[in-house]
Amino acid sequence: MKRIIILYHSGVCNTKMVAEKALNELSPHFNTDIFSVEALPACLDFNQYDGMIIGFPTIHASPSPRMEAFMKGLERLEKPLPALLFSTCGLYSANALRIFAKMCILKNIIPVQSQSFRCAATDGTLLFPQWNFLFTHEKKLDEKVAKACSSFINTFKFNAIKARIPRFKLYSILNYPNKFMGKHLKFRIYLHKNKCIKCGQCIKNCPAGALVQDQENYPGFTKEKCENCYRCIHHCPKLALSLSKKKSPLRVLDDRTI
Repeated sequence: MKRIIILYHSGVCNTKMVAEKALNELSPHFNTDIFSVEALPACLDFNQYDGMIIGFPTIHASPSPRMEAFMKGLERLEKPLPALLFSTCGLYSANALRIFAKMCILKNIIPVQSQSFRCAATDGTLLFPQWNFLFTHEKKLDEKVAKACSSFINTFKFNAIKARIPRFKLYSILNYPNKFMGKHLKFRIYLHKNKCIKCGQCIKNCPAGALVQDQENYPGFTKEKCENCYRCIHHCPKLALSLSKKKSPLRVLDDRTI
């Protein structure tokens, strides 16, 4: 039986959720392993696998910085590895998959299929908590994941291993101002001390080390390190972190709301 590896980076938990759905679809057909790029085994050898699924959240019309850093640091594989690429996004993925597919080619990872999934918006829900649709996933998400996985399985059945770079999406040009602003002007994350219980979960969960403990044991924020995943805000048990200086978030994404 062929071996497949699923790799993902998840900001809050949307991409992890889709990766786990893919695992359920592939496990009956392949020996399948799943890892977050934040917790890879030191001895992991990608050359032992026959295929790969890679997922990441779209952040400002690009692959997440964490996934881009992983791919840049990956050594070129010894043999071509067919891959299903997927992204999660709040509204649309723009050209994030196209950008990432080109990075994969350089590492001898062959993008045979690419798919985006609209999930609850990690940033939009904080900026516009009154918009309920931002808290929901696209309709028939499970069916869409299953269809993508079925197509990937057929790649092996029919030996249809051919690189497919997603086409450039013209509508993404309209998003260039937002993309530029998002990459160069980051939101500051504010702490509401009256709600903070100093549990340290935000510090522990920040993949970039943008939050550190200060002299009073409160989390201190370093804007330059922030990757805009907002995991710290959405996973705070007391809603003590916010994009607003004046008030804590009204609603967040967590295991109860997505």
